Amino acid sequence: MNITPDTTIVVNFSGGKDSCAMLHHIMETYPNNKVHVVMADTGWEHKDAIDWSKSITNRYGLPLHVVRNPNKTLLSMVERRGMWPGMGPRQCTSDLKRGPIHTWIRRNCTGHIVSVEGLRAEESPKRAQKPTWEKLDDLSKRGREVWKYLPIQWWKEVFVRFYLEANSIPLHPVYAYLNRFSCRICIYHSKHDTRKVYEHDREAFELVAALEKKIGHTIFMDGPIEARLTAENTKVDTYKKKG
Repeated sequence: MNITPDTTIVVNFSGGKDSCAMLHHIMETYPNNKVHVVMADTGWEHKDAIDWSKSITNRYGLPLHVVRNPNKTLLSMVERRGMWPGMGPRQCTSDLKRGPIHTWIRRNCTGHIVSVEGLRAEESPKRAQKPTWEKLDDLSKRGREVWKYLPIQWWKEVFVRFYLEANSIPLHPVYAYLNRFSCRICIYHSKHDTRKVYEHDREAFELVAALEKKIGHTIFMDGPIEARLTAENTKVDTYKKKG
């Protein structure tokens, strides 16, 4: 499978380091193709995520198409279901990201389409096992042939950061205290990440804590978010005493 001059490229964009590197790579490699940049807003993005993402796409003269699930945000979905997404099949991804982006493709694209995502093998064994190319049969209808492509799947994080710096592409300020530019609080956050969110985005922390109490279900498998913060503070205090 490959990208031809007639291929329409849809860039799945978040504003994070991997999607920024992927966008630049796509624009360098396929300068003459029609490129659309689409961002899924779950309602739980960092407050400036959309404006930040627009500042990146503006560098290439491309508009940012922001899509949403019209029926729910992440927090409303959690409250309605009475539970947070788990580590397995994640409804937050299927309903709030993949679904709205696929709807946008159906409504706006025809012909040969390649949907690119910035997943990297280094991030997890599951991502390493994903096919680099995969035909999306559910979208390949009514004059469309749609493929998913992972163009930076085998890039290492150190190369991503070098690539961004070499091309003068900035990192979002959240990278000063978190390794990932994901949701404001994500099920994959470590205890250290949770503490950093508490310090830099207290509102997000308090919203999660309140919703946990309301539905009786916690975002993290190891217990309530407030207890996680207490455990991390104890760890820090112990380290300071030893020092």
